[in-house]
Amino acid sequence: MRKIIFPLFYVCEWVLFFCVLVFLFIFNLTNIFNLIYIDMPWEEQISLTSSFKKPLLWVLVMGLIIYFYIRYLIGNRIYKIIKLVIWTLLFGLNSFICMLWLSVNDTNLYKNDRILLLLIILFSIILTIQTILKFRNEIR
Repeated sequence: MRKIIFPLFYVCEWVLFFCVLVFLFIFNLTNIFNLIYIDMPWEEQISLTSSFKKPLLWVLVMGLIIYFYIRYLIGNRIYKIIKLVIWTLLFGLNSFICMLWLSVNDTNLYKNDRILLLLIILFSIILTIQTILKFRNEIR
């Protein structure tokens, strides 16, 4: 039973990583496209959400899943350190890009997009801090 569970868990954690990576890539690509495309007052930006509840629920659920995943990280020491470095870079870069996007384009954002962006920044910063603290505990 153990021979089936542990490889399955490793595959699931890499699937989770690539899903988060694709989501963040599409999210940041939309923001960059809005920055490049909107240069005249009559051009409208691409809204991040059509309804606010569904993306809010996705952000909250994925944030909590990743929080508990990082908190109870499994694997040997080197594997944990590599995963923590990758997650730290991913969330640190995402929080930086989102803060940059918010500072550049704060007045043109829709209210729901602004709230969602602030929530994503908050979760990215929390997860970055969590991975840094976990990394410090792992290298001791």
